[in-house]
Amino acid sequence: MGLGIRRLRVLVVGAIALVASILLTHGTSWELGGQGRVTAPLAQAQGNAPPPTLAPALPMVSGNFEDPQGRFQIGILDGYSVSSVGATPLFQAADGSLAYTVAVAPLLPNSSPEAAMVAAAESTFGAGEGFVAGDVQPIAGGGVRINWAGRLSQGAAPPQPITGKIFARQREAQVFLLMVAATSAGEAQVSDAINALGSTLIVP
Repeated sequence: MGLGIRRLRVLVVGAIALVASILLTHGTSWELGGQGRVTAPLAQAQGNAPPPTLAPALPMVSGNFEDPQGRFQIGILDGYSVSSVGATPLFQAADGSLAYTVAVAPLLPNSSPEAAMVAAAESTFGAGEGFVAGDVQPIAGGGVRINWAGRLSQGAAPPQPITGKIFARQREAQVFLLMVAATSAGEAQVSDAINALGSTLIVP
């Protein structure tokens, strides 16, 4: 049992490291291609501040991923590539600004279901470089949403911050963890992504 848990942690940490490394390979000056971006009109009334620029529209869910082990199903955002590290799937935007993954972890004994789910998330992802769990909020239908932040170093370049959210849901003795990770270029889409994808996560 202990070996299985350690192996799971290695696979998931490797998956998150891969997600982050993918995000970093494109540098920090990515653009999101103008898809859904609303910009201020050229002519503005004198003295009026320009309207705020909205976050790029999140792609629609255009496919469905079924876990080979039959543990879950999750939606695939349009245009996102699918790869895997061991039993952990990785989904990534074409420009590398946002990625997500689903991990399955054992439920750890704790004082409450919410605390146990947070502990499972920290145990699974906590070995990632600079991973720090933030505020925790309950979500409808059971489970918790965890804000998190981290950083990654690549070569001699200074560490780059990454942020994201985790949806954690318990099913019997397991916790299903949907993690979204983004660089600064994709940060504005994190909330929309976790909400859209959370509604597609199906556990038999």
